[in-house]
Amino acid sequence: MISPHQRRIIVLDRHPSSYLHATKETLLTPRDDGQNQNCCQFCSSQFSSRNALFRHVRNNEYCASQANGGKDVSPYCLKKSNVALSIAYDAFLTTDEERKIRNDCDAKVIGDIMKSAFLHSLGTLYKEEMSTSNDDEDLTPMIVSSTQTSVASHRHYSLAQENGIGSVGEVMAMSYTYPIRKTLKDEKKGFRDREEERALREIVPLVQEYLKHLDIELWKDVLIGSQIEEVQLLLARIIPADAKIHIEMSCTQRAYHYILPLRWLQGGEEVERWWLDNRNAAVQSGDDNAMMFGVGGEMRAKKKPPNDTLIKLKAALRSAECKRVTRESGNPLASGRYGVLALKPRKAWHNFANPELKGDASPSNKPVWRVLDRCRIFQFVPFNNGNDTEVMAVIEFRGDDFVLEQVRRIVGSAVAITNGWLPDDFIDRATNSDTFIETPLSPPNHMYFADARFHFDELIQGKRLFEDVDDLGKNSMQVMGEIQHSILKRLSAPSIRNENAEWLSSLENTISLRIQEQLKSTEVSLAQTKEAPPVYTRTLLSLRDIIACGRWPTTSVARSRVIRSEDCSTSKNKNDVIESGSFTIINPNFNDGALMNNENIRIPLGNQLFPELVAAIFDLEASLSNDTDSGVHQRPISSHCAVNRNAQFTPHVDSGRGAGQSLSMIVGLGNYSGGELFIEGEPAEIGYLPTEFDGWKCRHWTAPYNGERYSLVWFTPDM
Repeated sequence: MISPHQRRIIVLDRHPSSYLHATKETLLTPRDDGQNQNCCQFCSSQFSSRNALFRHVRNNEYCASQANGGKDVSPYCLKKSNVALSIAYDAFLTTDEERKIRNDCDAKVIGDIMKSAFLHSLGTLYKEEMSTSNDDEDLTPMIVSSTQTSVASHRHYSLAQENGIGSVGEVMAMSYTYPIRKTLKDEKKGFRDREEERALREIVPLVQEYLKHLDIELWKDVLIGSQIEEVQLLLARIIPADAKIHIEMSCTQRAYHYILPLRWLQGGEEVERWWLDNRNAAVQSGDDNAMMFGVGGEMRAKKKPPNDTLIKLKAALRSAECKRVTRESGNPLASGRYGVLALKPRKAWHNFANPELKGDASPSNKPVWRVLDRCRIFQFVPFNNGNDTEVMAVIEFRGDDFVLEQVRRIVGSAVAITNGWLPDDFIDRATNSDTFIETPLSPPNHMYFADARFHFDELIQGKRLFEDVDDLGKNSMQVMGEIQHSILKRLSAPSIRNENAEWLSSLENTISLRIQEQLKSTEVSLAQTKEAPPVYTRTLLSLRDIIACGRWPTTSVARSRVIRSEDCSTSKNKNDVIESGSFTIINPNFNDGALMNNENIRIPLGNQLFPELVAAIFDLEASLSNDTDSGVHQRPISSHCAVNRNAQFTPHVDSGRGAGQSLSMIVGLGNYSGGELFIEGEPAEIGYLPTEFDGWKCRHWTAPYNGERYSLVWFTPDM
């Protein structure tokens, strides 16, 4: 029972790993002289304030143990720390697995290796502190979370880095816990920050030692078709607890380098000799910067290039860049980017993405709309292959983000344009959201990640992320040279040289010719159209009656986004006569009329305006489903139908997903030529030929056409 001369004070400690809890009570007896002083009941020490008393109980082992019911108390507690790391590594593909999209990409494996290195190092460094763990306190260090610039954990997976790409500037942020003395919590912030920096300096050498003896064979199960070598920690710094930076999402610009042999270009060997002559002349003249000759293109050359090969290459590369425009231009600007970078328009890179992405690489999906800030020659690099000296052009690609294979497809396109195998405006045409066309994919194992920028964080901090951090051995330029040398050494292998030569020959004689045919196919076919079979007559007449009466409804804003603007009207003016566009109707007999009687489902305007057309369209579907020769025999009844007239759809995937029906069915009607349905690049003739396709997963669009073209698309969405 508490004496009336005593007062009860509940000792609180906000630290989550503390041995003191809100339920613990310490009875403090006032001094005999009546002064209201705080006195510890365990050792009778007196303190001027309650905070001083709490610090005493935390930091005195005897009193802490007594306050904990006589149980031993560790003098340590766990502290959370945030660190930013700059990582370098060499990576390359050993098989053709690069086309497969894996969850565990090489960059993610590197992150797992770094987390393993940190955990091992923390366990080694804090072994003694960990031994004081008890049932109430587990002092085992752990990795709380991590993010990387090249791993798409919070972005769309199509923006993940390709496999087989090394790095000289991969940035990773890691939150981890480690034991500290509880007394450290009572020190001033400046002292605590210095102790945190000191702890990191002790951890880093252990991490580097771990990486030096890393057994990469332990990771071979997740490195399917890839190989990783020479993982290095270049830079490390503490991220302040109040810093608002997320390494993946705060990265505003990423940069990649692709090593392009000049011999891939017509006239490239002459350019090689010109570059080597100028470099040798600079060395003989005693130029202190001779070893840097070639950085920034041919700026230091005293003689002009022998031909226009480099001019053509640079023009092809610049055609991929997003040029700065004004806000009044009407282009889709990159809002949310830093400074003048926000004045660059986004381009649709759907044709430059891995085809395995299919619908996820549709121009109707946001991830493919990216900004390429810079696409230029960064430097020239000589390499002795054993027979002679080759010169490579290092191409820098710098942008807000990159879809899978984007860089390699730009390189392949630039080589074909430079050599005259594709038209000069090919990249402009291929980044048109209305166009779907093949793009040439250059060989793998030529690339590495070069740099990451965090412009908004740099604005707040007044410096770049690692600007005032000392190198942990080699600097990034040294490592870049080593990785370039490793890449060039692999490329000099006879088997790789033969593969690259075969690719170049295929690019000239097969791929470019195929692409040229695709470019020609965008022209309207002049094939004669068929007459409407009797089963279509009723529906076609109903459609034409709507046009004759000028009653075709407006197209919704959402659907108009995937229809070429000149083929679609969203006018609200009642005096405008609309003759093209798209609208949707629902099947009044679907599921015994459940849709029509559902108060939560709005009946489309088309059902109210055109009941005869609605009946004709769904009777047509039933007839086609019952026809054993239609190709869609026994198709289940659909709940909806999209009705289109003279609407040329751009590449897209349908929103939502099918419910019970994984396939939509489309058929064309009217007097027109051309107008095929393209499904993932494959044309399908739909004129009075019903065709099923997966519109929710596969990109599809309309080929150009002439004449009067209607199309009906039956589907059942998930509602």
